Amino acid sequence: MRGVFQLLAFKPDWKDFFNPTPAGVIASFAGVVVAFPAFWFLISSANFFMAENPTSGGSEDFATPVEMLLIWARFWLLFPLVAFAVCGLMGVRERFFAWLVVHNWTVFVLLHVQVLIWALYMAGIADAQFVGAMLAFYQIVRLFVHWRVAHGALGLSPGLAAAAAGIVLIVDLIAAAAMV
Repeated sequence: MRGVFQLLAFKPDWKDFFNPTPAGVIASFAGVVVAFPAFWFLISSANFFMAENPTSGGSEDFATPVEMLLIWARFWLLFPLVAFAVCGLMGVRERFFAWLVVHNWTVFVLLHVQVLIWALYMAGIADAQFVGAMLAFYQIVRLFVHWRVAHGALGLSPGLAAAAAGIVLIVDLIAAAAMV
């Protein structure tokens, strides 16, 4: 996690915290297991929030355990496929492992940031309006984070890094919409 924060702060030593080798890729998928309880809390909290706030604009259908597992699989399996294609298109295939490792640990951090937002509501510390505002702000920050990960890991210009991150995010949005 320290490497993610170093990357986001534009610290020059951020790469020291990541292992962009095949072994590092495998290790970065440890987040799949370690973060699952937080993901379960996130989805359960969102379901609870929508049940208490039916006019919140959320789906009327709550995520079932099977749907939760499909969302979880999308979080961790779609990115490698799309990122591999994007790396090929942009001529940086040799940087794919670096992008994958940094992305996986960044998703781990982002997931826990969302959990903190939802926990404020679940604990009764924040109301629905505040949580909505925080989630909207989170989405803006998330765009910056994904750009920074692509920029740092791929070594592309800021504009090309934005395109790389944008392609992946758009494909994820399409996949998420198809699951609804």
